[in-house]
Amino acid sequence: MPKMESKAAATGIFLVVWFGLVLLVTTVFTFSRAPFIRSAALWMGAVMRQMSPQQWTGVTAVLFVFFLLAASFVAVAIHELAHVLAGVAVGFRFNSLRIARLQFDRPFRISLYRGRGTGAGGWASLFPVRQDGLAWRAIVMLLAGPISNLVSILLLGLLPYSKGMFSATFIYISLLLGVMNLVPLRSRAVISDGGRILMLLQNRQRGERWLAMLKLVEELRQGVPQEKLSPEFLAKAVAIQDRSPDTFTAHALAYTAAFWQHKDDDAARALETCLRYSGLAAPSQRHGIITDAAVFQARRRRRIDLAEQWLADLPPKTEYPWMRPRCEAAILEARGDLAGALKKLDEMEKLVVAAPSQWVREITLRNLRRWKFELQASPQTAQK
Repeated sequence: MPKMESKAAATGIFLVVWFGLVLLVTTVFTFSRAPFIRSAALWMGAVMRQMSPQQWTGVTAVLFVFFLLAASFVAVAIHELAHVLAGVAVGFRFNSLRIARLQFDRPFRISLYRGRGTGAGGWASLFPVRQDGLAWRAIVMLLAGPISNLVSILLLGLLPYSKGMFSATFIYISLLLGVMNLVPLRSRAVISDGGRILMLLQNRQRGERWLAMLKLVEELRQGVPQEKLSPEFLAKAVAIQDRSPDTFTAHALAYTAAFWQHKDDDAARALETCLRYSGLAAPSQRHGIITDAAVFQARRRRRIDLAEQWLADLPPKTEYPWMRPRCEAAILEARGDLAGALKKLDEMEKLVVAAPSQWVREITLRNLRRWKFELQASPQTAQK
């Protein structure tokens, strides 16, 4: 597998773009003779001076760090909740919401997120219910997040109360979050709201691929078996390959459809593409595709040696704790130890039931129980 793309590179691009924007805005405010712009610049400068501490002490520094963390949490919460509210209003279905480490899954499940390396401080997961005008409805959902951050700055300024350090840090974080999400960029496996919007407006194939992926995931969430996913959406999802996390995700969906259709050659090609672009994926996705590779080699190719090599590549701790027993069950099945494989699947089921995400839990349990049924219906099991 290729190495994950460096986080330092993504952070460097982020900082260059941000400081470039700050420099541009400062230059415009400084040299513009437009009365409105000069008045806005003077007002903002006065507000920030008023909210900044006059003297820095140890206590002030501790308070600043606390306010910075609190303001970041509130700004991210406003951003993600705006995505959810706007998305539901234009015909999307809420699935999950994460703010820092706090995760909310439908219907009413709260947990601590233990994943890492996604490149985002929060997320809102929504799936389309209707297909008409989907691109424009998706743009409304995407715009809601950054616009809510910028509007919250204006509302804070209008509120009649004495503003201090928390207000100053909230304004800065909200401005950072709002503006940077309107800039088309990618950090690790996350594409900014502006990047998605530009993709929908400018690149038809990439936009259709992302929308097709949303539709396919919604089909899975509604209980459609993987082998019966819409061929039309699958075709759009894998129509192009580029250096984007979407290439990985689209071919992962194509792989699982081909796997359950027992089209092993098609599954192998989709799996190879996923592995080739796995450097763009989040850690949990990389761990998932390692697991898929081990299961495919064991269950479809009967290559126990290769399955064991993939299992050796799986880290000791993964975001989804059932990945290792899943690999081990496939290897035991390939060795002919069906009783051992069933025992491993029972162990896996206990871990899956505890998963906070409803749709991940339901899809994984559905596949697991199909696998158990296949093993139990095997003539070898019946003889025992």
